[in-house]
Amino acid sequence: MHSLKQPNGQVALNMCSCGSLHFRYGSITLHFELDDFTSFANAVAYLHARYKEIHQPQPSSSTPSLHNDTCH
Repeated sequence: MHSLKQPNGQVALNMCSCGSLHFRYGSITLHFELDDFTSFANAVAYLHARYKEIHQPQPSSSTPSLHNDTCH
């Protein structure tokens, strides 16, 4: 099994000899086939890019805007 890890050890990708990928983030482990992991990684990268586009720091004198989405 080969592993890729971030220096802080919080995130790891383990590549199993059976072809499965095990993505670990803290205490969460997600199990993927290669194509599914690639789709997942692309989706997270897309969402991150969109988040960065719409999330602009507000000046400290401005009133925070309310959102329409319900949390939880």
